[in-house]
Amino acid sequence: MIDIHNHLLPGLDDGARDIDETLQMCRMAVEDGIRAIVATPHSFDGKFLNQADSIKSHIRDLKAILTETGLDLTVMPGMEVRIVADLHQLLADRKILTLNEGKYVLIEFHPSQIPVGFENLARSLVASGFALVLGHPEMNSVIQNNPAYLFKLLMRLNPWEVLIQVSADSLTGDNGFWAKRTVITLVKHNLAHIIATDAHSSLKRTPRLSGAVKAASELIGSENAMKMVQEIPKAVLEGGAFPEIWEPINPRRWWRIL
Repeated sequence: MIDIHNHLLPGLDDGARDIDETLQMCRMAVEDGIRAIVATPHSFDGKFLNQADSIKSHIRDLKAILTETGLDLTVMPGMEVRIVADLHQLLADRKILTLNEGKYVLIEFHPSQIPVGFENLARSLVASGFALVLGHPEMNSVIQNNPAYLFKLLMRLNPWEVLIQVSADSLTGDNGFWAKRTVITLVKHNLAHIIATDAHSSLKRTPRLSGAVKAASELIGSENAMKMVQEIPKAVLEGGAFPEIWEPINPRRWWRIL
């Protein structure tokens, strides 16, 4: 399996504290069946300001240690960023790391807000040659109250220009009732494309995907659930072909009844 959202690099954000914690997270991931991880420290979010060169240097160091220890795990560079005024310029100047330095940038919303004009921003990024992975929107209170927002967003853009990544802990219920209820809606209505761990430690928000894949399998079948941790993230990272398009379903009427 492939995990495209993970905070395992030591000391860069609110993820792993030191290299010992990093290695414990790596071991847990491998034991769970994860074979590739994108390290995505928080950057340009008002609290953490990580530099691309520093992240890549940490990854080189970690790769050397993984080779020494014999852990079968590939680690790639990335960032998790929020919307900032100079996002376009930061991407053009390569100060923001895209996922595995491809065209997809991992963006998160503020927990209680969606930026005004986000759809226009998405369109302009696509026009500049980028694409978006929207990280864990089921944790956002606006989406929790109106998951149809994502349906409208996806329908107004071409397939695979914006991908929705949901967190493993939301599917297993560890992120709370509202996140679980929302993520079930998103998965059932083809409004989620990727499951990732968003792991921050070896104790809480851990680097495991298998439990979430099992939960997703009960909603959409094991074949599609596995695509969310194999085929689709692989296409994001390697620039390959995506699977057959999943047509988004509008959840609005069902959500209002509930």
